[in-house]
Amino acid sequence: MASDLWPQRSKDRSLPATSFIDRRVNSSTFLIIEDDSYGECPHIYVKTYPDHLLITDTGCNTPRLRRFSLTSLRQYLETYPLPSNNNQCLNPSSRKKYIILCTHCHYDHILGIPSFLPTQPHIIASNFQPSFILSDLPTHSLCKSLGIPTPEYDITHWARHLEYLTLDDTRFRIQFLHIPGHTPDSLAWYDIDERTLYVGDAFYERERRVPIPELPGDESSSLGPLQSAIIFPEEGNWIHFMSSLDLLESFVRHKNAELRRQYADLGDSMPRVRVCCGHLTLNADAQEMVTQGRSLFKRIIRGDVPVSRSLMKRGSLHDFWLEEGSGFSVLAPRRLYEEAREHFR
Repeated sequence: MASDLWPQRSKDRSLPATSFIDRRVNSSTFLIIEDDSYGECPHIYVKTYPDHLLITDTGCNTPRLRRFSLTSLRQYLETYPLPSNNNQCLNPSSRKKYIILCTHCHYDHILGIPSFLPTQPHIIASNFQPSFILSDLPTHSLCKSLGIPTPEYDITHWARHLEYLTLDDTRFRIQFLHIPGHTPDSLAWYDIDERTLYVGDAFYERERRVPIPELPGDESSSLGPLQSAIIFPEEGNWIHFMSSLDLLESFVRHKNAELRRQYADLGDSMPRVRVCCGHLTLNADAQEMVTQGRSLFKRIIRGDVPVSRSLMKRGSLHDFWLEEGSGFSVLAPRRLYEEAREHFR
């Protein structure tokens, strides 16, 4: 990654201390990482348009340190000069309309939504299984298990599989993909112009490729070994997940083939589809990531990767897999693993 895409957080002491860290993803998109009290460090992606900001997930809205005085994502976007944006705010005076795309409804992706509600944002979620969001959101968001209030909001657009987004007569040149598995409502989207795929928590590496010095400890990964695993909740479905990985691999291979035809004269320097994830992984090669992740899950299902440890979580037995040499680790209810093993046997 070019060094100019990784500026340090502003050292201007006149600015408020903030729980957010910014990086530039590409020419139109920014990564906002929240230094939150749950240790999730969620990746929030903000794509800029002339009249809109498209926000992928909204974080935890809960700072890790009390000294952080600017902890609202909306306030951050509207008032804070981002080092990665030439020290300019992304939405001064709230001039642009907000579009909030929920990759899924877990707490660390939706707790920031309420501050945007006075602006009447468009809120997008997958229409694969709307009842997962509309029925018992406190449980499905994990807010109930954490003992925290569940945000109340209405979905204004239920995204269909392979649909292209058009709002207010504006075509945004993004395409949705249903990728159930982590949760039924897991939703990916593809930025056609930037050739970038956003997959939420479907998968991510267990360590950062590039450290984020502003996060606690200045480590390659700010999460513990279990938190940095690809996690399945009780409501997950490993069988659906494998189908979603098949879909993503086919989709990315097709897009890369198009790029090879379009940029054949560039040889080895031709562009490839990149992937950005809900935690830890940013701008990785999408085809390599999906292929490696899919291969690991197949090995786990076959029993080729032993369980590293087991633990009780939310009242059920979970197993943890960590394969040496692999960039991924997995934490899932044993029931989901056994269902997948029986299905694919």
